[in-house]
Amino acid sequence: MITGEHAVVYGHPAIVAAIDQHITVQLKPMEEPVLTVRSDLAGEVLTPIGTIEPTGPYRFINAAVLLYRDRIPAGLRIDISSDINPTLGLGSSAAVTIAVLAALHGKADDDLHAKALAIVRGLQGRGSGADLAASLWGGVRFYQVSDKGTAISQQLAALPQFSLFNVGYKTPTGEVLAKVAEAQAEDPERYEAIYLAMSRVAERTIAAVEALQWAEVGALFSEYQTLMADLGVSDAAIERALRAANETSGVLGAKISGSGLGDCVLACGTVPDGFVPVKLAQEGVVFYGDG
Repeated sequence: MITGEHAVVYGHPAIVAAIDQHITVQLKPMEEPVLTVRSDLAGEVLTPIGTIEPTGPYRFINAAVLLYRDRIPAGLRIDISSDINPTLGLGSSAAVTIAVLAALHGKADDDLHAKALAIVRGLQGRGSGADLAASLWGGVRFYQVSDKGTAISQQLAALPQFSLFNVGYKTPTGEVLAKVAEAQAEDPERYEAIYLAMSRVAERTIAAVEALQWAEVGALFSEYQTLMADLGVSDAAIERALRAANETSGVLGAKISGSGLGDCVLACGTVPDGFVPVKLAQEGVVFYGDG
């Protein structure tokens, strides 16, 4: 997430970018009626086809398989390999959901986004689908979604150099969204004002990106971070990382990237000590043919 976090869940605009790190999914039909999923992070899990449920470490994958259950004549093996840095919180759940759906569907059409968003919202209650859009289409994208899950996603030209720092822990996105929603229910007018302010800053950031005004982009990053703090999703570790970034000569601005309460800080401009420079990916889903 470049900008628009949290507000995007409620239909406001955002910018999302695809990172040049990848998940690869390989499907292999099996004669035994069992779903076998294997990855380096969660090991191997075998489930009889007739008892698949969207639970456990592969719940997003299981949910995707259930959508295409009628296309699986017997069993299926899914092997997952990843070069996504697990310490940076780069949306690997979104990437694997899109990859499995595309492999099962046989092509990467726009319908996959709606299917993936339904899976995410079904499993965690809320979600914007912005990370799904980055995984599906690649590049730097304007993104906005309606309550019904209808998404608008358009390619933007470029971004300046930016980098990420992981604070060392991550509160699951669903938990953060639920916590904010609970606070919003107690003071709806205050939170609606924050979301509207976020929307305005995101719109200005989109215009600045289109005009290649990187100093303005950096200043708007810092402005958005103030709103994230107002929302209650910044914490001591994030604030330390932000101070380190903002004290670095050549940094144009810094903010949380993602839902907050842990996870990543994004810096625009010079790469501060301890931050990881990020390369963007122009492509989303890629098919490699028969494996």
